[in-house]
Amino acid sequence: MIRRILRALFDHTGVILYKRPRHNGRASFSIDGLHYGYTLPQANYAPWEGDAAFQSIHRGIRHHTLVDVYRCYELWQLVDKVQQLDPSAAILEVGVWRGGTAAIMARRLLSLKSPATLYLADTFAGVAKAGAHDAFYTGGEHHDTSQETVEGLIQRTSAYPSTRVLKGIFPDETGGLIPAGQKISLCHIDVDVYDSAKGVLDWVWPRLIPGGVVVFDDYGFHYCTGVARLVEEHRRLNDRHVIHNLNGHALMIRLG
Repeated sequence: MIRRILRALFDHTGVILYKRPRHNGRASFSIDGLHYGYTLPQANYAPWEGDAAFQSIHRGIRHHTLVDVYRCYELWQLVDKVQQLDPSAAILEVGVWRGGTAAIMARRLLSLKSPATLYLADTFAGVAKAGAHDAFYTGGEHHDTSQETVEGLIQRTSAYPSTRVLKGIFPDETGGLIPAGQKISLCHIDVDVYDSAKGVLDWVWPRLIPGGVVVFDDYGFHYCTGVARLVEEHRRLNDRHVIHNLNGHALMIRLG
């Protein structure tokens, strides 16, 4: 009841209460030379509100993901876009947790009648390869999942037939399970730490089609400093375009 009253009040007045992430008691701070602060956009276009197909799948997966609706919708749209480039190129997600974003992409592929394989790679034992570039992660976080949880969610929400789950550290242990010569159109990297993200990026970039996209889920969040640092290291390379999206994503698009 209180929640409904507050929602009606905010909707009527346009005023919202918004808690900013803080570090050492401050909402504006620097960590290892990376700057974090207030990033509250004023734009209010919200196409996901009117997308019935997206809303249907999002309701079914929201308890299986830590990714907010803004980033979920971006993945939903990107699947459609890369399918227009090459419908046979695979989609890869590394860092699946309980399968929420994977289920969104699977449902979108199903709706497009796609022939593409959706590869889902995860250790199912938590974050791997945490190291010196990572200010907060130490390894093993987000281990509260299982391959069975992910496969069950995919089966309930889309039963997309071309889904392949790769259990183990990617690409070290499971990269070889993807056929040689397989092209990739979209790679969603949600691994939280520098060395793991770097390993995925190094593996996927030669396989990425022109116009293909690598999405770094953790780029905009101060507890994933290693991922932000990795993206910034690649920003000035001539074969890619890097976009900082204020939803927290970084998009790395292959040029030519």
